[in-house]
Amino acid sequence: MYTLSLEIINRCNLNCSYCYLGEKKNSYMNIETAKGAINIAIHEAKKQYDKTLLVYFIGGEPLMAYSTMKEIVYYVIQECSCYGLLYKFSTTINGTLLTNKIAEFLTNYNFDVKLSLDGPEYVHDINRRDYADKGSYSLIAEKQSLFKKYEIDTGKKISVAHVITRNNYNYFMETFKFLIDSGFTKIETAIDYHCEWPEKEKKELSNCVEEVFKFYIDYLVRTSKEIYWNLFAQYIKAYVTPVCFYFCKAGLCTAYVATDGGIYTCAEIEKFKIGSANIGLNVPKIREIAYAEDKTDLKCTHCVYVEHCKTRGCIAANYLVNKDIYKSVEINCFMTKVFYSLIEKNLTEQQLQNIRNAYERGNK
Repeated sequence: MYTLSLEIINRCNLNCSYCYLGEKKNSYMNIETAKGAINIAIHEAKKQYDKTLLVYFIGGEPLMAYSTMKEIVYYVIQECSCYGLLYKFSTTINGTLLTNKIAEFLTNYNFDVKLSLDGPEYVHDINRRDYADKGSYSLIAEKQSLFKKYEIDTGKKISVAHVITRNNYNYFMETFKFLIDSGFTKIETAIDYHCEWPEKEKKELSNCVEEVFKFYIDYLVRTSKEIYWNLFAQYIKAYVTPVCFYFCKAGLCTAYVATDGGIYTCAEIEKFKIGSANIGLNVPKIREIAYAEDKTDLKCTHCVYVEHCKTRGCIAANYLVNKDIYKSVEINCFMTKVFYSLIEKNLTEQQLQNIRNAYERGNK
């Protein structure tokens, strides 16, 4: 599958304190730029084994460019049909702008939907506020019936994304329980790596993570329910199977397109620009990035987890924070060690071997 992330708008109706975009450009992607990017992606999708193109709409808040989203969807269907390609659509939204009409559109075109929700109102509204400094939770709560109808009509579950940062990590456990109690079965936790974490707070964060980790395992055993938690899934997989440097190989089968048509591996960082919608892909640049030499940072050399560490190979995050693709982001390194320690303390070798066998079977 080839994944095309389209930043159809660099503008948002919210002013979240931790937003990775920083100061918004208030720019929109025009339809010709979008078509150029799609044409490139279709060319790449034809090379994939499953002949599938996934178009992921992002922002800003993508629903502020709903009309553009619709045009793109229609164009993707038209062009993929011409080449016998399968297509999929997904988006991440803040939930405040959802209407009956938009929900019906997302349903009709079988979108995968991810909702940004940081927890109960008193947690969510700490960081996810509008430009008048008003919390956004109540606006999302008003749309609950639309989310439920989408899930019933599509048979899909909305996934939820929440951010843990310095002013809300003490609510991690409350947030996690709230999301499960709210019926979410796909939970994506992001630990904010754009800020500096003092040692005292890192220690407190590790205690919070341990509490959630143990609760999660106990919940799965006690209820036999299927709850996906990205951090657990990602760390457990990396722990039981070796991880190569630059493991995601972004740029080879994925691309991120900014509103102006610039194409990047995964984020709008000039060092990782690999083409443009009106010119095409810079293949030598893609190869240079995707097959970057593995130069292990000195402090990583003697780490017992070095062969199973994704942090050191996330070169975009490393460069964004440290301006060095080989220097790991400190909080990400810390979290890797925390999770691996928890895995070792809470899972038996037999359980780990069963997980390892399952991944090996899945790769055959």
